[in-house]
Amino acid sequence: MMDMEKENTQENPSYWSSVIIASLVVGIVVTAFALIGGYMTLGTEPTGSFFSSAQLWGTIGCLVGAIGGVIANWHYTKEYNVTYKIGKGALIGLFVGLGATIVAVILGQIWNIIDPSYQQALVDWNIQNFEAMQMPAEAKEQAIAGMEDPNSLKNIGLQAVFTFVGLGVMNVISGLVGAKIFASEE
Repeated sequence: MMDMEKENTQENPSYWSSVIIASLVVGIVVTAFALIGGYMTLGTEPTGSFFSSAQLWGTIGCLVGAIGGVIANWHYTKEYNVTYKIGKGALIGLFVGLGATIVAVILGQIWNIIDPSYQQALVDWNIQNFEAMQMPAEAKEQAIAGMEDPNSLKNIGLQAVFTFVGLGVMNVISGLVGAKIFASEE
């Protein structure tokens, strides 16, 4: 029984080191793109536009962050010279999405310590942007009222959920692709 467990362990080495490395890379990249977009937004005047540089940079960061599944599968196959089915690659990608979300939320909270006025400045900018929009007064008031304290536990949790959904889905797909490219069992 013990020999069988050793054999299974040797056949299927742990992929967690690959997941952690890819999660750190993706979490840092996503956070950096979000901060760049946020500071670029703060450097502009509110125009009443629905789109801002923060949204553009956030989208680019998310797309770049989608390579985490590929990175993790590449690292895992190169480190251990293993082959496996693409379903395992998808699972590795999902774990990268979860890990990257945790890293991004932690880095965001650290950034709140470094620049405590950043989140509130973004909220104030968005309020001014809503006020400049050509929309009914009632809709403006609703949008502004919906902007609560950005550092509340509720908003941090919502940010984490939305980040995980985006990164999770994207990295499941890239994990499938990475497994097909690097670990495919023919």
